[in-house]
Amino acid sequence: METHDFIGRMSLGLFNKWAGAGLWLAVLVVGLGGFAWSALGAPPDEAQELQDLQFAKRLFLQLSYPQAESSLNDFLAKYTNSPRRAEAILYLARTRLDQSNFNESINMLLKASAGAGALQPDYVFWIATARAGAGDLTGAAEGFARVARDFPLSSLRLEASYDEAEVRSRQGDWPGVIGLLQQTNNPFQIAAGADGKNKFAALGRLLLGEALLYERHPDDGEKVILGLDQSALTQDLRWRIQYLLCRLQLAGGKAEAALAASTNMFKMDLDPPRQASSLLLQGDILEKLGRPNEALGVYAKNLAESQPPDAQRQAMARTIQLTVAMNSLTQAIPLLEPLIGKRSPQAPAQDLARVSLGELYLKAAAAAQTNLTLLAGALTNFNLVISNYTNSPLLAKARLDRGWCDWLSSNTPAAKVDFAEAAAHLPLSPDQAVARFKLADAQFMLTNYSLAASNYGLVLTLYDKMPEVTNTLFDLALYQIAEADIQLGDTNGARAAVEKILQWYPGNYYWDRGSLLLGEDLNRKDDYAEARKVFADVLERSPHSPWLPALQYAIARTYDFQSNWSTAITQYREWETNHPGDALLPEVDFHLALACGKAGRTNDALMGFTNFLARFPSNALAPWALNWVADYSYNQKDFSLAEKNYQKLFYNYPWAGDLAYQARFWAGRSALANQETKDATDYFTNLVSFTNARPELLARTWFALGDIFFQQFQASQTLADLNQAIDALTPFTNGAPTNTIAVEALGRLGDYFRAWADKHDTNTLPIAWQMYETVVNFPPGSVSAAARCQAEVGLGLVAEREHNPKLALTHYCNVVDNKYGPGNIDPYWMERAGEFAARLCEDMQHWGEAAKVYERVAEVVPALRPLLEKKRAAAQARSDAEGR
Repeated sequence: METHDFIGRMSLGLFNKWAGAGLWLAVLVVGLGGFAWSALGAPPDEAQELQDLQFAKRLFLQLSYPQAESSLNDFLAKYTNSPRRAEAILYLARTRLDQSNFNESINMLLKASAGAGALQPDYVFWIATARAGAGDLTGAAEGFARVARDFPLSSLRLEASYDEAEVRSRQGDWPGVIGLLQQTNNPFQIAAGADGKNKFAALGRLLLGEALLYERHPDDGEKVILGLDQSALTQDLRWRIQYLLCRLQLAGGKAEAALAASTNMFKMDLDPPRQASSLLLQGDILEKLGRPNEALGVYAKNLAESQPPDAQRQAMARTIQLTVAMNSLTQAIPLLEPLIGKRSPQAPAQDLARVSLGELYLKAAAAAQTNLTLLAGALTNFNLVISNYTNSPLLAKARLDRGWCDWLSSNTPAAKVDFAEAAAHLPLSPDQAVARFKLADAQFMLTNYSLAASNYGLVLTLYDKMPEVTNTLFDLALYQIAEADIQLGDTNGARAAVEKILQWYPGNYYWDRGSLLLGEDLNRKDDYAEARKVFADVLERSPHSPWLPALQYAIARTYDFQSNWSTAITQYREWETNHPGDALLPEVDFHLALACGKAGRTNDALMGFTNFLARFPSNALAPWALNWVADYSYNQKDFSLAEKNYQKLFYNYPWAGDLAYQARFWAGRSALANQETKDATDYFTNLVSFTNARPELLARTWFALGDIFFQQFQASQTLADLNQAIDALTPFTNGAPTNTIAVEALGRLGDYFRAWADKHDTNTLPIAWQMYETVVNFPPGSVSAAARCQAEVGLGLVAEREHNPKLALTHYCNVVDNKYGPGNIDPYWMERAGEFAARLCEDMQHWGEAAKVYERVAEVVPALRPLLEKKRAAAQARSDAEGR
């Protein structure tokens, strides 16, 4: 419906009123001058007054409003008692109205209305017109109604009754429009019946037809339009009538009749906007008739770059929608690509086309679970809009869409930038809400939990009047706030968000999930009793919750975390009975077996893990179950079975990451324990080739290789084996040895160089000494007890090799007497140091000292007491006998 233009009709109305005697009289006055008035018998001053008014009115007719306004002001100032003042004021008000000075026009007419006389209906009419221009539609409607009702003889009655209906249409009061224009006793029908060929009679019936269309009475509207006499109407009105007739017939299910009627529009000499509207309507009719290809052909005519921009946009939108409706997304894209690609980048609808095509790519990519090729197509189109159409109203939407591409590509930093831009520049709308929500998601993913919580909160406050947002995003936003607060350590904030979910969305999925999240956080904080309360509360409120299995499992886990193995095992077994087909079953089975192992029920644990591997061989926990079984075999000294299971782990589960690398290491250790040195060497050599493995594990592997080569040297006394042992550990000591791995390597290399001295060259003894001494001199706490004790023993052995038994005894006793304080005792090296110290004491016949050494070692390593007691007693007896 085209808005009726009151202001545009002002000059036309005035022209019609003065096109008769008034106008020729004005011409006559101008032509004859003062002589004419004398001939007519009018006084000269009255003739001049009339001439001045006619001159001002002529300027008004010529649309020279400022000049007309000036002339009318002069007239009113000059002729203060003129009987024509009311007319002059009316035209002065209208000049201001035509210059959009609506309030001045209204005030002027209201102030002078008491003296309007016969022009009273004109005053009321133009006040109403000015009010309509100022946006006071209610006041305008009342004014037009007054003209039509109170001034039945006014020439403005028909126009005013139409204008009232037109204003009501702008207010959306279509039933009111129908009542004003259709009822036979209303002013419009009476005035139109008296002057049927008046254009306002046609406009009123046209508006009535439109109102009937809006109120879903298309058949009644069609009858009104078909009853119009179009013989005296302008082509523009005839087109509007034909256009509305097609719409009414289409709405009434008469698509074939509408199509036939549409051809009449194209028989007229249409301007581009009318032609474009006609084409769009005809395409719509063809769509309704199920002739989509013909509809696309019609829309293609509107895609010509000579067509009005709005028509191109509508045609492009319809073309894209129809092409997608006729094809799948992946079929529609190659059909639209050439159509859009061949258009000039400056084409009015090109930004719309690129955004729409990009969204098709994006939807197809999402449907294909993030197809990178399709995502690239989407990005290409959104980038073109963002780069080339910087003033486009779709720019912010393209930013939002590009943000989705970044998100699906896991490019979270880029997604954050685009979502932020979209949120800042989109109008308040569901799209802006989505942009802000995704901005919060990106901030959450980037661990900026405070900003994420803030933006989730803005979603709740800015869009609370939008059902599209409150029904789809609010519960999830509250859940995300709870998760962000948990990450920030704000348990109270998280609890408040979860409680709000319950308050706003009782029984909602996210309340149960949020409560579970809150309880899990309490578990992480070791508040197991409070966590159980949270889980139990959910179970009480939502006994049929889809999260019931997860909640009951979480309760069992609280006992597990508290090391209450017995209750945890009972809970796990009850869970298995109650939820035998749940997706959590593998996880529960695994933790049941693990709890049995921790409770010392190793047979139950072994059976549980063995059954787990049989039932869930591809589960993510399967390698961990297999690792437990392999560890069990190793601890039981069944090294062959342990090696087999470790080998199965890294072959079957290479994706297990560090656990798979550890399995290779322990397979080597198992082979070594089984005296399969070559197999062990192969495992270790293979493992050190995996540069992605943890440095600590690779270091232990190199140590193991060094020990193997050293053992081979001890068996073969071949220097090549010893060289391999040295080469295995030397890289760890290159540069300044400042870490624990380097320190341990120094101690082990000291052993290797000491062995080299025994076999080949005593000149390496100082090297061994320096290495041991470096380890010993490291600050307390930076060296393990085993490494320090091993180095002290090494120093003692070097001292003995250099025939310095007293110095050797000092170093052995540093270990035996625990020179380095509590926590720095290693049982193995205590035993070795005690053995060597006692031997030296006995060699020097210091029997009492030897007895003390045996006693000290027995205190630290009680398992050796039976053996050492005999030696201690023998040494003590010699001491007593010999007095030393």
